[in-house]
Amino acid sequence: MKMLSPTQATRRTRILRLNILLGLVAVIFASFFMITGEYTSLADRKAADQVYNLIIVGGFLYMAITWFACVFTKPFWKPHKSESK
Repeated sequence: MKMLSPTQATRRTRILRLNILLGLVAVIFASFFMITGEYTSLADRKAADQVYNLIIVGGFLYMAITWFACVFTKPFWKPHKSESK
């Protein structure tokens, strides 16, 4: 990977951090709806909880993968302070 300019590196970092935030928002909303949901029967609750659990697990996986991408690829594209001068 090529080194990016400081502006591009900052933009890429912000995009990755916003994606982590997006995964957290999905987890929070799914948890909120799971806790506060009103269901007519037990079968409806089980069906909805399966979907909410899938969203929660997917959100955590999305956050973890994005965090790994942010942390472990940073040395390849973020310029060092000594190189940017």
